[in-house]
Amino acid sequence: MADKVKEQNDYNRLKAKYIGLGNADTSRTEFLTNVHRDTLASLSHHQHLVLYNSVILNENPELYRQSLIKKMVSPIQKKPISKG
Repeated sequence: MADKVKEQNDYNRLKAKYIGLGNADTSRTEFLTNVHRDTLASLSHHQHLVLYNSVILNENPELYRQSLIKKMVSPIQKKPISKG
């Protein structure tokens, strides 16, 4: 019985630490937005990844890093489906 309580406490502690994981009520869009923002944050805070991607895109590394940070602020939006 003590093992189950310990596992539950560990699970709750990890859920509190990693908020982006969500819970049973987290929508798909909200979860994907969290993953997208985490990815952009990771890219923008690792200088070697910023430099690598900026060389590929032929951009200034600092401007590329700033564009990653700006993308983190805006949520993922579905593109409208064009009827035609």
